[in-house]
Amino acid sequence: MKSALFAFCFALVSLLAKAQSADSLVTKPAPPIIFQQSIGKQVPKDFYKGKILVLDFWATWCAPCIANFPHFNKLADTYQRKEVVFAIITDEPLKTAQRFFDRTKKQVHGLNLMDTSKTTMTTFKVDFIPYSVVIDKNNVVKWAGPGQDLTDDILTKIINNQPLTVHVNDVAKPSTVIKKKAKVKTIFSFTATLADTSVKSFPGGGSSNYDGDYISVSKTNDKLGDVLEDITGFGKRARIVANDTAKLNQLINLNFYSRFDTTQFRKYSNTLLLNKPRRNLIVSLLGDAFKFNVKINKVTKTYYELTITDTSKLRSFLSLQNGHSSFDADTFPRFEIVGYSLKNIAKELEGSAHFIVATQIKDSNRYDLSLDLSNMKTIQQTLNFHGLGLKEVTGEVEMLGIDFY
Repeated sequence: MKSALFAFCFALVSLLAKAQSADSLVTKPAPPIIFQQSIGKQVPKDFYKGKILVLDFWATWCAPCIANFPHFNKLADTYQRKEVVFAIITDEPLKTAQRFFDRTKKQVHGLNLMDTSKTTMTTFKVDFIPYSVVIDKNNVVKWAGPGQDLTDDILTKIINNQPLTVHVNDVAKPSTVIKKKAKVKTIFSFTATLADTSVKSFPGGGSSNYDGDYISVSKTNDKLGDVLEDITGFGKRARIVANDTAKLNQLINLNFYSRFDTTQFRKYSNTLLLNKPRRNLIVSLLGDAFKFNVKINKVTKTYYELTITDTSKLRSFLSLQNGHSSFDADTFPRFEIVGYSLKNIAKELEGSAHFIVATQIKDSNRYDLSLDLSNMKTIQQTLNFHGLGLKEVTGEVEMLGIDFY
C-alpha cells in the first residue's frame, strides 16, 4: 500500500510542496555548515572541503525523516567514497538524538551531525523535512529538495559534472463536479468534489485539536473510502462495509475549515463518533454530497487485540517529543509512528495491516514505534521489540456501514 502521508507535525514536516526559497540556493555558493557535536567519530569543521556533500536535514519527531533512512543509506552505500560524503543533521540536542539511536537500533551510513544553534537549517532556508541538498566540490549547491526525491540519476550526474534537467510540475485547480457550500459560512466552510484525474496534484493534510477532532482537513485525488477511513478511524478494508464497494474507490477532493469555537458544533458531538463533532459533521456532509448514509453496527468477529508484553521495554519507547505527532507509511510495509497513543497505534495498525485491531489498554502515554507489516511474523517481531504484541480473540466489534442510495 502506498499510503498518503498524514503527519500531525505542526512545525517543519511537509511533503506537500517544494519550498521555492530553499530551491533558490541551487547554482549558488552553499552557506557554511555549522554544527557543534556529532554522534560517532569526531568530525572536523571542514570535513566537506573539496568534496561532494549530500546533506540530509531530519529530526527525531519527523516520521517521514526516519522512514527516509533506508533510502539515504542505499545512496550512501552506492556513492560514498573518498570524494563523496554523506551526512545527516538535526537541530535537536545530542542527548535526544543519541537516545533515539540507542533505543531504535537504527543506523545511518554517514556522518551524524548536531546543530543546536539552528544556524544551518536557517541559512539553507529549509522549510520542510526530510530535506536534502547536494553540494559540489566547489561548494556550489547543485540540487535541493525532499530527501526521498534524490535519485541515483541526479547523484551520478552531479558526480560526473553533468548538467541536471529540472522538471517543474504545474498544479492546476480541479474542476468541480459536486459542490456543497457550508450553511453557516462564519462557522465553517466545506467543499466536496469529484477529482479531475487528469490533473497532477499534491495530497492533502489536516490539523486536529487536543481531543483529536479536526479543525481543518484537505484531501486531493483521494479515494472516498480512504477519506472515510482517515476521518472516522474505521479501517477501509477491515471495518468499513458498503453496499457498493466500487463507489468507495471514486477519487474525490475535500476541503473543510472551521473555527476553534467548539460550542458551535455541540449538536454533532455524538451523532456517529463519540465526542468528535467536526468529524461527524464532515461525514454527514460527505454523505449529502456523494449520496450515502452511514451508521455504526456491532457484530461478533475474530480480531486481534493489541497487548503489552513487556512494560519496562514499552516505557523505553515513550515519545521523545512533547506535542508533536507524526506518521509515515510511504515506505510500506515499513512505517514510522512518532508521538501516538496505543489506541491510535492500534488504529494505524488496523488501517495498514487490513485486519481488525482493538485494544483494552488504559494508557494515555504517547510512544514512538517502527513497525514492519510484511507479514504476521514481522508484525509480531517489531511489536515485541517495543514491548507489545497481538492476541487473537473473538468478540463484539464495531463496523462502519455505508449505504449508497
